[in-house]
Amino acid sequence: MLFATGKNTRRLFRPGDSYHSARDGAKIVPAKDDIPVKYHHLVDWYFTEYVSQPTDAKKTDPILQLRGLGKDMWAGEDPDGYVRRLRQGWE
Repeated sequence: MLFATGKNTRRLFRPGDSYHSARDGAKIVPAKDDIPVKYHHLVDWYFTEYVSQPTDAKKTDPILQLRGLGKDMWAGEDPDGYVRRLRQGWE
């Protein structure tokens, strides 16, 4: 329900924020039935004013979209061997 924006700072989670995949589908706001009626307006405020249109960070974040790019090109390549070959003849 909270999102870390720094070492000691937090804010309310917004759809589109990054999160651990184990939390996929987890609750981000309390159910109105679980809180006193006098706080229901806060849940309404969260959805109507605080949160813009919900987005899926994995689909909209251009950096996250790069995950796996080129994996076929590098399949079977030993990273250490690749670096060794690049460094041959540097001296």
